Amino acid sequence: MAGFDFNVVLVRYSEIGIKGLRTRRRMEGLLVKALREALSYHGVEGVIDVSDGRVFIWEPSSVEGAVKASTRVFGVKSASPAYSIDFTDINDLIRRAEEFFAERVKGRVFRVRARRVGVHQFTSKDVEKLLGSRLLEAGALRVDLENAEYTAYVEVRGGRAYLFDTIVDGPGGLPVGSEGLVLVLFSGGFDSTVATWRLMRRGCGVHLVHYDLGFPEPVRVAVEVAKYIADNWSFGHKVKMYIVNFRGVARIVNGLVSPPYRTLVMRRLMLSHAETLAEKIGAEALATGESIGQTASQTIRSIHLIGGGMKLPVLRPLSGSDKDEIVKEAMRIGTYEFNKRQVEVCGLAATPTPRGGVDRFKEEYDKVVDVVVPEPLEIDLKSRSLNEILESLKL
Repeated sequence: MAGFDFNVVLVRYSEIGIKGLRTRRRMEGLLVKALREALSYHGVEGVIDVSDGRVFIWEPSSVEGAVKASTRVFGVKSASPAYSIDFTDINDLIRRAEEFFAERVKGRVFRVRARRVGVHQFTSKDVEKLLGSRLLEAGALRVDLENAEYTAYVEVRGGRAYLFDTIVDGPGGLPVGSEGLVLVLFSGGFDSTVATWRLMRRGCGVHLVHYDLGFPEPVRVAVEVAKYIADNWSFGHKVKMYIVNFRGVARIVNGLVSPPYRTLVMRRLMLSHAETLAEKIGAEALATGESIGQTASQTIRSIHLIGGGMKLPVLRPLSGSDKDEIVKEAMRIGTYEFNKRQVEVCGLAATPTPRGGVDRFKEEYDKVVDVVVPEPLEIDLKSRSLNEILESLKL
């Protein structure tokens, strides 16, 4: 099909389009910034333009690469490789669209879907009927509006039309950076990973804090997952990771706290430490991968005990999700193979009580509230390779 190579990628957004004009322009700017970074990461050159609710990547050096890059950017609903044409009237439009689609629909059950932006002397239905008729004459098998093998899309904008047959879904949501900064308590398992991804999808910038309890492999996996997210999903934002030596804390908790309360007290110590770190780095909220009822430390009572009295809000994006949903989402994100290697460890020789008492919890927590925690190790995940990071951590 010489002469009909795709020459532009159409990038669509959804939520951004319903914002007020000022907010919309700001979010479009963040989206374009993220797209430029994503294209560069994937080695693709191209010119980005924004017009009337669409983002266009013109003459990309790799159409496939541009689609892959754009569908890894939060805020992007979908992307399509397209062939752009200029036309003078509907007859010219139909003629040129027929030339593009004729070989593609030959012998196939098809349909035409048209959309217009601007003022024209014809409707979208006119385009669908006229082009459908011409494609039948060109050798298409038949029209089926519900169960077509092939869909010919025509998007008309002013005196230009975009012809395409593929729509690749993106993550949707809002561009990273359009909301505030969140510090995520990050183990590198399924739950904290998906929670991080969901927050980024809602426009939050994220930094990650991992508590090292003395087991090298969990730290290694957490770093690998964090690096994957930073490289593959955080376009437009530089993710940092903080690794905190909590080994001494675990020993003290094991020695002083009553067994049923050890896990609850340990989690509260992590939250309290994370809150102090969040305030230092300018984060406006904390987040965890807790899912209600998944473990004894994630019952409503336990969540109340652990999180009561915090100054910063504690976000729990997975509150209503079950494990199957979370694992499927990890597959979509691309972290499943990493996550399944992670072993959740608490460093404590005890099973937590699912229904601890408020007074008793405070009594146990007060035993260790003043424990000293070493300064965290800060890692800029994007500026160093995975091997460099692991070597610096001696993992």
